[in-house]
Amino acid sequence: MPEFRSSSQACYPRLSTFGYTPYSSKPTRLHVKSRSPGYTVCRDILDMASNLLKWCFGVSGLLAVLGLILSRNVWISVIWIVFCGLLALVQYRQLAWWFHPIDRLRRSLAEITAGKYENLFGMHGYATPWPEVSEAFQNMRSAIRDREQRLSDTNHRMESVLGSMFEGVLAVDGDENIILLNREAQRMLAVQQVDVLGRPLREVVRHPELIQTVTQASQLQQPVTSEFVTARSPRRVLSIRVTPLPGDLADGLTIVLEDITERRQLETMRRDFVANVSHELKTPLTAIKAYAETLRLGALNDPIHSGQFLEQIELQADRLHQLILDLLHLSRVESGSMSYEIQEFVLPELCEQCVKLLTEEAHRRQIDLQMTVTNKKLLLKADRDAIRAIIDNLLVNAIRYTPANGQVRLRCHEAKGWITIEVSDTGIGIEREHHERIFERFYRVDRARSRDLGGTGLGLSIVKHLAQSFGGTVELESELGKGSTFRVRLPAARSQK
Repeated sequence: MPEFRSSSQACYPRLSTFGYTPYSSKPTRLHVKSRSPGYTVCRDILDMASNLLKWCFGVSGLLAVLGLILSRNVWISVIWIVFCGLLALVQYRQLAWWFHPIDRLRRSLAEITAGKYENLFGMHGYATPWPEVSEAFQNMRSAIRDREQRLSDTNHRMESVLGSMFEGVLAVDGDENIILLNREAQRMLAVQQVDVLGRPLREVVRHPELIQTVTQASQLQQPVTSEFVTARSPRRVLSIRVTPLPGDLADGLTIVLEDITERRQLETMRRDFVANVSHELKTPLTAIKAYAETLRLGALNDPIHSGQFLEQIELQADRLHQLILDLLHLSRVESGSMSYEIQEFVLPELCEQCVKLLTEEAHRRQIDLQMTVTNKKLLLKADRDAIRAIIDNLLVNAIRYTPANGQVRLRCHEAKGWITIEVSDTGIGIEREHHERIFERFYRVDRARSRDLGGTGLGLSIVKHLAQSFGGTVELESELGKGSTFRVRLPAARSQK
């Protein structure tokens, strides 16, 4: 006699035939608090399987008993054996038809796991409860697909936001492994590796100040800020703010990097400006005060020296006045509050006027001042007085810093829609290390020499800002001991032929 087991145990061999293997040989118990639609469907499937198996085993047992009774007749026994085989085959096919949807369900779940959501688990033509199972499965598939799409959209939006930020953003877990790194942070920290997620921060980033700040924030579990200068050229000043992550990632940290190089440069320029203005104002005032005290103490009655002292007082007062005028002019240009009278005029005529006004000073310094123009009808649309200030400042600087028997050339020409005003000299030249800062206010390559020559240190700064006001640029080409060439490029007038 065959050994009979409980219905739940007996179904395991059959289910394994269709690719399902139970986790335990013990009967499975379902613990639910409410009868949801999913619970009802599962209960119907189990009841159906139990009743079917009971019926099959009952028929098999009946056939076995009849076979024992009729075993004395050989032909009848053969007929019964054939009949039992056919009946067993029919039972097997019937059972396979009943459990075929389970295999389809398994394959559909595998497809969903692989991210494929179309044409899955159709149960048309099957008896109850498979149509209800199919409908519930389709609803689950749609919900999972919609949820995955929302997560994908959210992820793409987050990547777009992080990628468009000017700040660098990093995030590390409790073990200081990188879990997030945007493009700007990768650029700021000069990270060359492509796949850095999951790697330790210490292996990817070579900045001890950053590692120290992250360690300090991890120990204190509170925000920590600091600054450091990058080692590679060009050197940048980076501000760091490390904050513990909230929620489930409480052991993690978020790191925000900000490039504050320009801010620090502006602060340095402001400090230098205040110091330079104080010094430039103090120098002529000190001289005026000294000469005035000398005259008051008796030199006023000295006919030989009193005139020289008064001349120096007047000279220093003029220098102070010119310095204040240049400061006011530069302030209006930089703030954009200066109004311009834009008009078309012939540029060579203006250049000729500027050269004539400075010819006497050039001859006094034994300097050959000349002008070269390729087109005497060259038109420029800008403020005439502003262009005059540009040319005057460049010519005055060239004359002052060119030794005797030197040459100063003024050229203007038009090419590809741009007019170039070029002033070159054979003077002392400027070292390359000073080229970037030569247009800053009060910046002097040789402070003592510049002050002795009577400059205020604002001329080139005025030239730069005036050129930018009309959409132009200023360039410097110079070599120490061989002279300098300043080029101002401005848009040509549209009516230019």
